[in-house]
Amino acid sequence: MKHLGQLKTTGSKVVIVNRTLPGDAMSSLVIDKDALRPFESDHVMDLLESANGQKAFEFAHELGRARMELSDSLDANEASAANSVTGITVLEHLHNKGLLMKQPTENVLVTDGAADAIQLDKLNEIIAEQKGVRVDGLAIQADTNNQGDSNKTEAKLMLNRANKLEEQMNAMRERAYELQPELRPKKGRPKKSAE
Repeated sequence: MKHLGQLKTTGSKVVIVNRTLPGDAMSSLVIDKDALRPFESDHVMDLLESANGQKAFEFAHELGRARMELSDSLDANEASAANSVTGITVLEHLHNKGLLMKQPTENVLVTDGAADAIQLDKLNEIIAEQKGVRVDGLAIQADTNNQGDSNKTEAKLMLNRANKLEEQMNAMRERAYELQPELRPKKGRPKKSAE
């Protein structure tokens, strides 16, 4: 499976978010799998195992597209961000929680399935050679997807979020009416008052 690795110094299993960083080709960005809370781990691993996660050259693109479901969070800041119009991406959530770690590429061993592990810096050199670029050229670029420009994508995300919020609002309203039926609006027009 792509984007999985291990730190040479500690043996910690990691998810490789960026193979290289802009302006620092000898550093990568990783997530320590053991540092994730269960719901975070489930979400990240589901994205990683998805077809898009495996097709992505940089896993950061997938983390930046997917929304983190935090509406039930006990943390007021998380719940507020989740309930905003645009929500919060998985990448933003991981960054806000300090779960993204910068690591030298020579300290990251890429463990792709049953194959022998290879240092990320060596793998980056091989990929750069195959693509005909320098290792610096592998750094993440602006996210481009086949769904069109970012405004269109942002609009779709806002509409999806609005629909989810509307569903939650309707469910809360019905629950309130169950608790206090007299609050439910009466059907029909109100009676005219005689003056």
